[in-house]
Amino acid sequence: MAAFKFHLLKREKDLSGLIFLLFLLCISTASFGQQIPVLEKKVSISATNEPLDIFLRRLSHESGTVFSYSPSAIDVKRNVTAEFSNIPLREALETVLEGKVDIKQKGVYVILTPKPDSPKDVVISGYVVDEGTGKPVRDATVYDPITLKSSLTDEFGYFQLSVKNPAEDIQLVINSEMYTDTLQIDKKQSPFQKILLKSKEIDFEEVGKSIAEPMKNFWVWTKKSVAFTNMDNMSDTLHRGFQLSLIPFVSTNKKLAGSVVNDFSFNILGGFSGGTNKAELGGLFNLNRGNVKSVQMAGLLNQVSGTVKGVQMAGLSNIVLDSVNAVQAAGLVNFTTGNVKGLQMAGLMNVGTSNFQGLQMAGLANYANRDVDGVQMAGLLNVGRNVKGTQIGLFNYADSIQGVQLGFINFVRKGYHQFEIGADEMLPLNVSLRSGTRSFYTMLFAGIRTDNADSTTLAFGYGIGTSPALGRKTHLNIELSAQQVNKGYVSALNLVNRLYIGMEFRLANKIHFFAGPSLNLRVYDSTYTEHPPLFTYTNPKIISESSYPSENIATQLWIGGRGGFRFF
Repeated sequence: MAAFKFHLLKREKDLSGLIFLLFLLCISTASFGQQIPVLEKKVSISATNEPLDIFLRRLSHESGTVFSYSPSAIDVKRNVTAEFSNIPLREALETVLEGKVDIKQKGVYVILTPKPDSPKDVVISGYVVDEGTGKPVRDATVYDPITLKSSLTDEFGYFQLSVKNPAEDIQLVINSEMYTDTLQIDKKQSPFQKILLKSKEIDFEEVGKSIAEPMKNFWVWTKKSVAFTNMDNMSDTLHRGFQLSLIPFVSTNKKLAGSVVNDFSFNILGGFSGGTNKAELGGLFNLNRGNVKSVQMAGLLNQVSGTVKGVQMAGLSNIVLDSVNAVQAAGLVNFTTGNVKGLQMAGLMNVGTSNFQGLQMAGLANYANRDVDGVQMAGLLNVGRNVKGTQIGLFNYADSIQGVQLGFINFVRKGYHQFEIGADEMLPLNVSLRSGTRSFYTMLFAGIRTDNADSTTLAFGYGIGTSPALGRKTHLNIELSAQQVNKGYVSALNLVNRLYIGMEFRLANKIHFFAGPSLNLRVYDSTYTEHPPLFTYTNPKIISESSYPSENIATQLWIGGRGGFRFF
């Protein structure tokens, strides 16, 4: 029995040892699998007028690899000057060997052999990296648009592409989900390239078209459908005086509906056509492959791939992928990708990716990606690039403007922006942000006064103004403003309304001095006894006081003044 136990213990120990060995083998295999290939190891090395063989010897030591080459095949006595910092070994070799040597890895060995001099077959290789971050771009497609030969970059951003019978200039296209570029390579250049890609900038016009694409293809239920094949096959456009449709392709024009332009089109639920010349009515939607003239009305949606002239009305949305010269009215959204001229009205917003001329009105927002010539009116926001006209909304934005912005906050990127610091008869410290144009700007401001250790007077307010030029360095300021004055927090009405007329002098580039008198009207709650004192370090004369007991309101009128500095 004792012998049996001993034998059993021995087997258990042997089994434990075997499991341990297998565990170590798995770890070593995983570690080996995660090793970076020799040619992708990062190296940092420099040389100044150094023989190539000595440089390769140092590079071998730096990278922990062994170079195998024939000194008779490679000119190792020529001098090299280079400086590399944290780049792949492959890139360093390609640079110093000027792309004339084939580089292959075998274990820890790197084999260097001269490339065959064949004008009919060029192998182009290199790295594709993000220009901003320097990180490799993986799974980018690199292809020759002529032969359609292509290659995908690996996890290190490396690619290799063979081009047969290349032209004098080789053009490669590099595409990735977030990048795009075209590379022009002269045959005299090195076939090794490091390609720096910039991230795509947001192009609102392209964004608009991509948003519209599903709508544009709404009528294409399947590419195998007979109707779709008919449109593919037919380049001619047919004409009919009248169409009656239940749904797309279930109509009097049958499977050819997408190739027929109608004078009149009546769609019980929805219809699809090649275009409309006079009138189109749809219970739910109208879809047009071509242009629409005169009148188009739908319960929900009008979608036109061509131009629109006349009147277009929809319960929800109008979508036009070309220019518009019409009155557009939609319950929610008007969306266009071409130039628009006319009147746009939407319950929610108008969105255009090109120029707009006319009047835009929306409950929420108007957006024109390019120039605006006319008026934008919205409940919340107006956006335009170069605006020639008027923007009326809570917030208005323009790149430049020839006209007026009327809103709570107006911003013109190439307009008037100033930061002001100054004092008046009530508060020794006021700061203000002024934005808009010299002809009309808005002001947001705040002020503070420390009365004693336990009491601080604060003020905040809003104003509007205009600043016509009187000379090359002198401007007149005419401003209306209102500010609430209180101790720490708002507890009762204490509003100081001000008309200010002053002068502004430019002292230096982006530095201005201003000063001038003001007429002030204070309106306050007469039942509240904790208002802060108006004046502590000045003593202007109150020229008029009134009281309205039935309203619990009182007023005071005085003449004061402001002065300070403005920047930018």
